[in-house]
Amino acid sequence: MTDLLGEAVRSSVDVHNSLLADDVPHELSQLPGPLRDLAAAPAVLGLPASAVARPTVLADRAGVVLVLAPADLEVNATQVAELLGRKSLHPLAPDRAPGLTGYLLSFVPPVALECPAMVVVHEQLTREDVVYTAAGEPGVILKVRGVDLAKVTGAVVSQVTGQP
Repeated sequence: MTDLLGEAVRSSVDVHNSLLADDVPHELSQLPGPLRDLAAAPAVLGLPASAVARPTVLADRAGVVLVLAPADLEVNATQVAELLGRKSLHPLAPDRAPGLTGYLLSFVPPVALECPAMVVVHEQLTREDVVYTAAGEPGVILKVRGVDLAKVTGAVVSQVTGQP
């Protein structure tokens, strides 16, 4: 698969293989149609927003930070930067995502990234029995237990959607 600029991008197969290699129970499900953003997933799939982890990708000179937060909440980039002690973190431009992560920006999964990345998971997601998140491509969603998501990514767990 390639993005609009012709760069090769990874897919849900890479996500699946990575999770298999780490012995993480998971499911990949084909969606009834592609989603432009995981913020729409709760309504489309009939799920509570608290069970859908929407990715936000931040970057600075030190690298990429993938933040997963409930679909109905906005990530506070300033709060994430303060939490990690990386004051220059900023949202990654959509055209830079495939080259750095291997995925289109709205579908960056929590594993199998092209580059090393720090993962931050909103604490609410770790309390969910099952979390649905990006699987690397528009028509597929990853289903994984919240605790397994935090463990396999080595995530920093914090509330990252409120005021700093």
